[in-house]
Amino acid sequence: MEARSLPEALKLIKEQHGWSQNRLARELGISQSWVSDAMRGKKDTSTAKAIKLLARVGWELRIAPKSEVDPVKRRDFVAAAAAVVFVPSPKSSPYQDAEYVRVLADRLAGNRYELGGVPLAPSALDHVRKAGRVIGDSRDRRLLMAASVLADQAALVLYDAGRLTVAAHVGTTALSLSRRAVDFQGQANAYDTLSRISGYRGDHARGVAYARKGLRLPDLPAGQRAFLNMRLGRSLAAIPGQGNASRTAFDRARSTDGLSPLGEAAMIGDVGIGLGLLREYREAEALLDEAAELIGRWSPLFQAQYLGRQIQTALRASQPSHAAARMFALAGVAPLVTSSRLDKRISEILGQSAAWHNVPEMRDARAQLSSVSRQDLPTSTGQRPVRTRT
Repeated sequence: MEARSLPEALKLIKEQHGWSQNRLARELGISQSWVSDAMRGKKDTSTAKAIKLLARVGWELRIAPKSEVDPVKRRDFVAAAAAVVFVPSPKSSPYQDAEYVRVLADRLAGNRYELGGVPLAPSALDHVRKAGRVIGDSRDRRLLMAASVLADQAALVLYDAGRLTVAAHVGTTALSLSRRAVDFQGQANAYDTLSRISGYRGDHARGVAYARKGLRLPDLPAGQRAFLNMRLGRSLAAIPGQGNASRTAFDRARSTDGLSPLGEAAMIGDVGIGLGLLREYREAEALLDEAAELIGRWSPLFQAQYLGRQIQTALRASQPSHAAARMFALAGVAPLVTSSRLDKRISEILGQSAAWHNVPEMRDARAQLSSVSRQDLPTSTGQRPVRTRT
């Protein structure tokens, strides 16, 4: 099986796997419109890009000088008139390619920031399963490291999709792969993710344990230590009597310089969430406000989550007017993402705000937020809102 042009190659790949055009685009990591134009010969692309894209689906480009019958590897090509041939790669799976696996991980992360985890969960699990079948007991360190990153990002997707049990299992897989690769940074990422999942499940003691295991790893960049300290502080903040230890961990996290702009915005917001758990509402409110404003340029998902936390903090501090203003902002962001965690938070906000439903701005804000929610609008029970764990 071989093709003499990129459109022909894409058609053969599509037929070989029985994929739709949309599925082919997902596997290549590009838009469906790009695939459509390329298959109709309306998309010019460089040889380097064609090589990279086709490697993701197990094909490679060979260049055969016209004077030869047998194709030769592109590294043997002499600049002369030649025929371009696209053929299936001898590799059994693109998941054997560490670079390809890294691309998948990066794509999962970027799409999660923009879309939320729910629409990505099936493909995330599919990638992890395929990579696991290929890797087996491999000792290829680069591949193990790449697969660990992929599993870690898949765990975060599943966590955001509300599939917490399988998210924890995939997170543990990421940890195992990074241990096999003797990759301390990969282990730190996995411990951070497992701490996050444990905290969301309400198992704060386990969240503390995972964060501390990560902090004991050697040779970690300062940024990773900062986020592990933040994760430690978040877990400690939810445990009675651990307020001072939590604040110390937050101070260590915030004292780290050199974070990326996205990392700095996330750190501000996550520390703000922790301070809200410690009932330091004024400081928490200021940090969450700053984080929601900063992070919107990178992640609608994170922006929505920080707005939601900000609203809950204002409600706990009995500031319905401020909460209402942020509810309007959340209603503008929420339709951009599909996240089980966000759906749950909006439901909590609608319930917690019901006690102020007679306040005009709150009534309007609740109606607006409810209009973009999958939940029915709760009515007041005549009781003050109950403090809920976040």
